[in-house]
Amino acid sequence: MSSSEQRVRLEWDIEGVAVVTVSGAPPNPSTLACADQLADHLKTAREAGARIVVLASDVEGHWLGHASLKDLTALVRGEATSGSGTGFFRAADELSKQSMVSIAAISGDCGGGGCELGWACDLRIADESARFAQMEILAGLIPGLGGIARLTRLVGRTATAEIVLDGAPVSAQRFFELGALNRVVRKGSAKEAALAWARRLAKRPARALLLAKQVLAESEELPLSKSLANEQNRFQKIAATPEALALMDEIQASYDAGNAFPEQVAIDPFEAP
Repeated sequence: MSSSEQRVRLEWDIEGVAVVTVSGAPPNPSTLACADQLADHLKTAREAGARIVVLASDVEGHWLGHASLKDLTALVRGEATSGSGTGFFRAADELSKQSMVSIAAISGDCGGGGCELGWACDLRIADESARFAQMEILAGLIPGLGGIARLTRLVGRTATAEIVLDGAPVSAQRFFELGALNRVVRKGSAKEAALAWARRLAKRPARALLLAKQVLAESEELPLSKSLANEQNRFQKIAATPEALALMDEIQASYDAGNAFPEQVAIDPFEAP
């Protein structure tokens, strides 16, 4: 892929919901130029006011592939590459930014750096046929973008050891059982399901939504006692805002009317007929 070839596009679904889609010939190897484009589009979406971003692929049977080994070997040897070499890192950083919730719509096989961009997202929905492989060990490497650090936090040390030491593909169902995926959906519906969820989240109070993401990130870094104190501190501050007070009054009225849950959460979008 030449550095001028556009493989990533940014579109808007509804206000506040951006969709960043990667395309290219199967198995969709992610060149450094492609990673640069991905990072740039994610940044553009965030700066344009996206509160939710869906990361998708339009390559049938494939999501985001391993970083181009041609680019990686050229980078190590000091030779010319298709991109800057920073795109994967910038893209992962954008997906984890506290001002935007990220949803991976995993529509097919992914590996290496593609998997790691998925682990950097807040939420992950996968096609039932998708497979994941942290196959770096097969190339004499180890993961370098979160395939160990982030994955360990998602599924634990024992499962991560199996995945990174062996390098074999792992099914979507297995990753769902391990806790790395939020939902597994029928083949061909990952993007549709991710967009439905994104639209729901876009209706949530923005300040609370993004604060919840921030506290989630902070909780990964803090000991339990400090994490609990931090969570309570954040709670007290947001509870005193006019928006929260008004919404609490509204939901209490719903409780008083005999409703077990607020209307906004009464239906699970993944289980609704």
